[in-house]
Amino acid sequence: MLLLILNILTTKLTRNSLLKLKILFVSPEVTPLARTGGLGDVVGSLPLALKEIGIDVRLICPLYNSCKKIQRKLYRKKISFKLGKKNFSFSISSTALKESNTPVYFIENKQLFSRDGIYSDESGNFSDNAIRAFALSRAAIELEKVIEWKADVFHAHDWMASPTCGYLNSVADTLERSVASVLTIHNLEHQGTFSHQDFQDSYLPEKYWGMDGFEHNGNLNLLKGGIQHATKLTTVSPTYAKEIRTVSFGEGLEKSLVYRAGDLIGVLNGIDEKAWDPLNDSYLTSKIDPSFPEEGKKKCKLDLQSELNLKKDHTLPILGVVSRLYQQKGLDLLLEIIPSLMKQSNSQLVILGSGDPSQEKAFEKFSQKYPTRISTSIGFNDGLARRIFGGSDFFLMPSRFEPCGLAQQYAMRYGSIPIARKTGGLSDTITTSSKDLNSVNGFLFKKANQEDLQKVIHKALLLFNNYEDFSKVRKNAMKSCFSWTSAAKKYAQIYSWALEENSNN
Repeated sequence: MLLLILNILTTKLTRNSLLKLKILFVSPEVTPLARTGGLGDVVGSLPLALKEIGIDVRLICPLYNSCKKIQRKLYRKKISFKLGKKNFSFSISSTALKESNTPVYFIENKQLFSRDGIYSDESGNFSDNAIRAFALSRAAIELEKVIEWKADVFHAHDWMASPTCGYLNSVADTLERSVASVLTIHNLEHQGTFSHQDFQDSYLPEKYWGMDGFEHNGNLNLLKGGIQHATKLTTVSPTYAKEIRTVSFGEGLEKSLVYRAGDLIGVLNGIDEKAWDPLNDSYLTSKIDPSFPEEGKKKCKLDLQSELNLKKDHTLPILGVVSRLYQQKGLDLLLEIIPSLMKQSNSQLVILGSGDPSQEKAFEKFSQKYPTRISTSIGFNDGLARRIFGGSDFFLMPSRFEPCGLAQQYAMRYGSIPIARKTGGLSDTITTSSKDLNSVNGFLFKKANQEDLQKVIHKALLLFNNYEDFSKVRKNAMKSCFSWTSAAKKYAQIYSWALEENSNN
């Protein structure tokens, strides 16, 4: 019902009203400038869709070592403020996001951000991540002093930008305009937990500590503080917005999320359909036409088999995996059923990923045992990932939880039918029930166990042997719409709601 109301209201937005909105994205990641995963992809794509519907949107993120070769404009004026016992000075520079004129502002400070990693290095998480989060968040509030542009809504992303909501509330009464904040929770598992001393180093008002602020179980919890202080909250799929209000998925913050439930909205992530286009992807060995995918998929499959030294035979079903290898993703369940899968079917398995060393070694051992049927590539390779999407028949995502999931959307666009657990955004993007297959675009299973995973894979392989039905489901998958346009319109309404709420208070 909430989504229906959103859709009705967003149709009433006029271009003139949208032009009045000025939005600043605050994020530690922006693809392609700096990323570790889906957060960066979202922040690098959603602003472009918002701009298309007339919103003045800009971004701020730290200048890491990986960004220093980017051509940028340096502003003369600097900003400075105290964190802990030290006064920090920040330079501000700017560039444009991708091919657009959407401004991205870098905050520059060698001590805090001139590092190769965003959150960590080979030694683990950076010990000063709390200070780095406060620096990013407060710089977002201070930015208008340098660029002479004033945001109406500060859109913070995940724990490292969450303090923005607190800093904004601390100065809101001194501003000559109505302002609001929106916090998007991309993955509740990552919360930014530190000490009370770290909170004091932020110079946020002491009254913001406590059960209705940044304190959680005696510690500083940056994400919880953002949840308590944001005007509106969003997550990256409608189902995940419901799940995180339960003990099973709430990661200890379910009480805060239930308290804020009236302001919590799930908006399904989209994908950049220009960047992920099987008709114009230079990494693919053959174009794949969504209307007639058979020939392109066949060529991509044979070339993938050749590249990975698997048996070349287009009649063999390929199951693909592109994923981080750790507990959330549920790939330990796949490891348990590989022997029976190899025995009971003629399928091939292609894995690209990294993470848990024990999972890496286990997949590599299976590759050695079944060299013509299983290929394991440790690490990440964007080109190979795209060729797996293009060459595989099915794409496995047995996740224990999945806030939204982008990989299943990429896979469907490239004609790889998803086999996934019914959770989070996987539930919102994959349709399994239809009498005549007209809307089916994938497979879902309910319980995170070996038996259910094995059953659903068996069901998918039976579909593969029915050429007509398999072709219909594959075309359905490729025609699924995951454009950012719908999400952008919903966010435009959320921004308007947030401003209206603060104006009335």
